[in-house]
Amino acid sequence: MWKRTSLTMAGLGLALLAFALPMQIRADVDGSDRPLKGLAAGAVTGIDSSGAVVVEATGNSTHLGSFTRTEYIYFGPNGAISGNLIFKAANGDELWADFSGQFTSLTTAEGTYTITGGTGRFSDATGSVTFAATTPDGIHAAVSFEGPINY
Repeated sequence: MWKRTSLTMAGLGLALLAFALPMQIRADVDGSDRPLKGLAAGAVTGIDSSGAVVVEATGNSTHLGSFTRTEYIYFGPNGAISGNLIFKAANGDELWADFSGQFTSLTTAEGTYTITGGTGRFSDATGSVTFAATTPDGIHAAVSFEGPINY
């Protein structure tokens, strides 16, 4: 009888752990701000059917590790830029953001990423992250970003 009870309790403990672990990986309801900081480099790869300029890049950051990203940029009057981007971590989790900003010179832009969610551990992600981008030729670009993310 003791062995059966112990096995039952061990099984129950493992089942509880299996259900609790995914909850610890994802944000709790209240979430917590965590520093997101990274660098990426890439190039223009085309124009989307919506008219957005597509930039594909690779990089590395906290919480994502090595990533790829696809960015859709719309150009507005007086150097304004906006759009959205998708970061894809090596494990396949995605982090989504909308952004807006401004060219501050012919080769430099600054702005803010507004984190809008994602997949996997980023499904409920939020945050506001600043970025600075440079382009020496209008084709190649490098970007750095930093700010709090909540997931």
